[in-house]
Amino acid sequence: MGQFLSTILSLRTVPPLLKLPTEILLLVASQLSSSPESLVTLSLTCKNLSSILDRDAVDLCEASKRRLLLLLERDFGDAFFYCSFCCRLHYFSQQWHPKVLGAFRPSQRCFLYHENKMFHPTPDSYQFVLYYIYGRLVMNRHFYGYPKGLPLERLQCSAMVSSWGGGPSWQEDHSARIINDELFICTTHTIAGRASTLRDAIDEGRHSVCMHTATDPVDLCYPHRNRIYRMPEFLEPEGDEAHGSTLPVRACRDVLGACTVCLTDYVTTIERAEVKEITMSDYEVSFIKQLSVGPPVDGWFITITAYHRLGRCRDPEHWKWVTLTETPVARVISKGPGQPRRDMVVFPPGAIRETWRTGRSPPQSPVTWGGN
Repeated sequence: MGQFLSTILSLRTVPPLLKLPTEILLLVASQLSSSPESLVTLSLTCKNLSSILDRDAVDLCEASKRRLLLLLERDFGDAFFYCSFCCRLHYFSQQWHPKVLGAFRPSQRCFLYHENKMFHPTPDSYQFVLYYIYGRLVMNRHFYGYPKGLPLERLQCSAMVSSWGGGPSWQEDHSARIINDELFICTTHTIAGRASTLRDAIDEGRHSVCMHTATDPVDLCYPHRNRIYRMPEFLEPEGDEAHGSTLPVRACRDVLGACTVCLTDYVTTIERAEVKEITMSDYEVSFIKQLSVGPPVDGWFITITAYHRLGRCRDPEHWKWVTLTETPVARVISKGPGQPRRDMVVFPPGAIRETWRTGRSPPQSPVTWGGN
């Protein structure tokens, strides 16, 4: 039996690193002395190395601790991600999905922080909630490869968003791309219905393109949203009501708009068409929504295609993510001389859309335009 165990143990492959003389290992460690986090990662490769290397290096400063955790995130990125708020590694599930309500469950200590760092422009919709962590995990897969992080396809999905009561619903189709090591999201918002119901859906729907641009003209339920820029294409035509007109909006095609706060471009088309109204209602007493598709009617079809540039998703305090997720009220509260916002010379209207369409950033040039 002893001879059998000896044979089995002799078959175990010794890592090349452990075949080196101790003197060489100590020489390698001395070369890493200026990088304590690298020395710690070397000591973590096996117990033997941990026993011969300097244990004092474990006492890391905050900057070295952060760099160490980022190194560990690269190695254990299939189950953990780095949280810059608490400077720790948190567990995540490969089943996480922004469309699954409650799938993202950070630690209690970090919950409120991440709640304030999510992209959620429409108050009534929880069908697609994009936390910063989802962006980081998708970019981890891009930077570190499979099986680290989450696949880009996890951000590609469709969702239905209620407008008001039994009125027509918005449909959102989300797709994602990584261009020049930055994450982009394209969301197509569509809604269709008769003139009367569509006007109510716009007025009461509180539907937004980004945190700073909305389709509804005024919000009585959420007064803080009245600071949001209102898209002029969705304002009720002046004077038409007095003449008995049933036009809910003015027809338009491929009208370009751009947010002046975050890196969002959008294109709007409003046209007459034969449409089917899609409505949602609660199924009995549960939270399950029941979809209903009405018969073809002469109505209107609205399409808004929004393009969002999220950045590399390496830091939730980076201006690209901050401007994307910060509400108008938060901007008023935190208003200061260094408050970030979109530079319309560097990122003119249409620049985000052009990057999405071509896969490369267009030449940057100053432009004159009118917008929010």
